[in-house]
Amino acid sequence: MLFIKPSNLSFEEAAAIPGGSTMALRFLRNGKVHNGQKVLIYGASGAVGTSAVQIAKFFGAEITGVCSNSNLELVKLLGADKVIDYTEKDFTKSVENYDVVSMQ
Repeated sequence: MLFIKPSNLSFEEAAAIPGGSTMALRFLRNGKVHNGQKVLIYGASGAVGTSAVQIAKFFGAEITGVCSNSNLELVKLLGADKVIDYTEKDFTKSVENYDVVSMQ
């Protein structure tokens, strides 16, 4: 990949940008995520997770993001339909079924 580095970013900051997105795209393609699927993204507020939420939404999936309380609003803003605070609720005990689970 080739990107033009924004002038307001250091080389270290710029180098990190495509990594999360590329990994998220690869994971979602491997999971064959498509319109109408229900996707759970554990770690939805991390570098890969934030990209995964946006890309899965672009693919037309219904997204549930799992993150800490301090990041719930961020994950909603990125496109998650539902969010779970892992410090308050154990998502593994939910009766909800998902087509794809992505652990970031």
